Amino acid sequence: VRIQIEKGHIARITPAEESPGLPYVSPGFCDLQINGYQGVEFNDPKLTVEQVRKAALSQDQFGVTRYLATCTTDSYEVFCHSFATIAQAIDELPEVAARLAGIHMEGPYIASEDGPRGAHPRQHVRPPDWTEFSRIQQAARGKIKLLTLSPEYEGSAELIKKVVASGVLVAIGHTKATSEQIKAAVAAGARMSTHL
Repeated sequence: VRIQIEKGHIARITPAEESPGLPYVSPGFCDLQINGYQGVEFNDPKLTVEQVRKAALSQDQFGVTRYLATCTTDSYEVFCHSFATIAQAIDELPEVAARLAGIHMEGPYIASEDGPRGAHPRQHVRPPDWTEFSRIQQAARGKIKLLTLSPEYEGSAELIKKVVASGVLVAIGHTKATSEQIKAAVAAGARMSTHL
């Protein structure tokens, strides 16, 4: 089809002859993990609202219309600062709110061993902690929508239950968990896998 756009809106859709040069048209893409773009890293301890805006708008060119701003394993202080800044950008800038569906907290409750840990810094890996998660979620103004963790720790299933009950989706990732631990995590409410 040929799509005619007038003043930013679709005015007409008409049949077109086949042409290998025409672009594809599809619904907007949704990405569950964008860590930043064009020099902006969401894990930056000096992240600003303007940097969040820059990264949010940068995805338009790729057809990504909604995504989760993702911070990977880091210190409590960096998480609180980054998440508070992202939440402020969502709350104050309509153009950011239209693009950011929330925050993906990838870690720090992941495996500490080389291999499953990936590129996450070992010094910030730690066991799951409901009190810490709750405080980080408070700094994020409730905008953490996805938590990736490893269910290998004692108490992981209990944390998963609480996180899921709070309305956050839990994914299993960066893990060396046994089959039994993964089954317990799924039974507790984990519904996805990050980097399967």
